[in-house]
Amino acid sequence: MFKLESYITPVLLNYVGKYVKNFRAEQSQVSLWGGDATFQNLDLRLGVLNEQFDLPFTFISGHIHELLIHVPWVKIISEPIVITINTIECILKMKDGSETEDDGNLQYKSAVESLNEDTPSSYMKSIVTKVVNNITINCNNLILKFVEEDIVLSVNIRFLSMQTVNEDWKPTFTDVNATDMILRKVMTIEDLTLCLDRMDSSAIIIKHGVHGLGIH
Repeated sequence: MFKLESYITPVLLNYVGKYVKNFRAEQSQVSLWGGDATFQNLDLRLGVLNEQFDLPFTFISGHIHELLIHVPWVKIISEPIVITINTIECILKMKDGSETEDDGNLQYKSAVESLNEDTPSSYMKSIVTKVVNNITINCNNLILKFVEEDIVLSVNIRFLSMQTVNEDWKPTFTDVNATDMILRKVMTIEDLTLCLDRMDSSAIIIKHGVHGLGIH
């Protein structure tokens, strides 16, 4: 009998390693097999972010203070894996065509590619795919700073979550099948604050204006 841990863990670690630089997947497997893993002070792969999001902005720095992964192995086919990020800070600027990012030329497989190569049967693939599709992401304290010359627009979000929902937009552990080929995700944002500031010649931010918005 195949153990789900042997297939879900590499897929999960590969997914996380795609977006962060100083991540040691081989040192994290034992922790994940126990159900919980904690990582601190992770730098984001800027090239991957710019490619994935394809925004008119480019990421010039990104840092995660703490990342937690909880895997409910006992109820893995009925409860979601929860990835929690505690404080993530990113600085962005308008694209000017001169950006070059070097993430070490490391190639990471997508979740689908990992499944196709590493899982032994269509049955096991369907289970792992279901688990991956239902991952819940929670972020406490998201800080985005858009810098253009001496102007800084800061977006602070106290809490952001993304989870799988059903056709009634209620959180659920769902499966994509022949009768329902749609995977629905909902994003929740709580307490969003916008700050428009100006930097002086010493790169010190001078408070200019603040506007708060709560979305529930």
